[in-house]
Amino acid sequence: MVYLIAFYWNGVIVILKRVEPMDKVSEKLYCRACTRKTNHNIVTNEHGHKLQLTDSYLNYEEADICFYVEYSIVQCRGCDSISFLRRYKDDEMYYVYGPDPNIDREYYEEYTVYPEEPKEQDNPENLFQLKEKIEFKGKFEFKHLPDLISGIRNEAIDAYKNRMNLLCNTGIRMTIEAICKVNEIDKIPKMKKGEIVLDNENKPKMENLNLFKKIEELHKRELINEKQKQILNQIRDIGNETVHEIKRPKSRELIQYIDIIDFILYNIYELPNLSFEKEKS
Repeated sequence: MVYLIAFYWNGVIVILKRVEPMDKVSEKLYCRACTRKTNHNIVTNEHGHKLQLTDSYLNYEEADICFYVEYSIVQCRGCDSISFLRRYKDDEMYYVYGPDPNIDREYYEEYTVYPEEPKEQDNPENLFQLKEKIEFKGKFEFKHLPDLISGIRNEAIDAYKNRMNLLCNTGIRMTIEAICKVNEIDKIPKMKKGEIVLDNENKPKMENLNLFKKIEELHKRELINEKQKQILNQIRDIGNETVHEIKRPKSRELIQYIDIIDFILYNIYELPNLSFEKEKS
């Protein structure tokens, strides 16, 4: 919207034409022309309508995961360059900041701008830069791990040793998923108003559990204790941050996560198989 401002100054009537400001994006976005993160506005057309499209699935009773995604054409407030913005959030994107993960949580959103900000690893000079492997010494010896868990765990450790921290952190999260899958914790009957929803064949409709609910089920089945549940949820939160915000975790953090997962795996799969024979006098 364009409007006029008029005032009297030194015997002259001054008329200013002013344009109503466009909506400002709450996060600073990368600008390819400025080569840094700057403030951006959402572009509007000649009728004042924002060039924006939204999509969502917020039916919490039917959806496996509820999400909200918004696409916008944005303009740098410094150089006027045009970019494309994707803003995304879902019900798994949150941080736990207190003892109760059901209440003490803060949700966040993911902002992705195109053209994207160049990543450090995209530099061709870095692709062939060899780094010395990190030594890994596990605290436990495993003989009874299911193949699925063992394979994913080994790949996560290989990624750690080769300093591929993003892949390692993803592998750690997948190890938690594998523990749940091996214990058949992946689906539950769909409920509506306290009753099981049935399909056309009068069988219960099943819904996929997200990782938070899977960890809760591990605790209910007494495969992990309360403290271990809290730790796994913290690792899950950090895994979400790695995937959604492309944040590279530090190696010293990853080895702590691996040690924690190994301790839980040892309790579940090795401890029940230990036996000690009493020495004969």
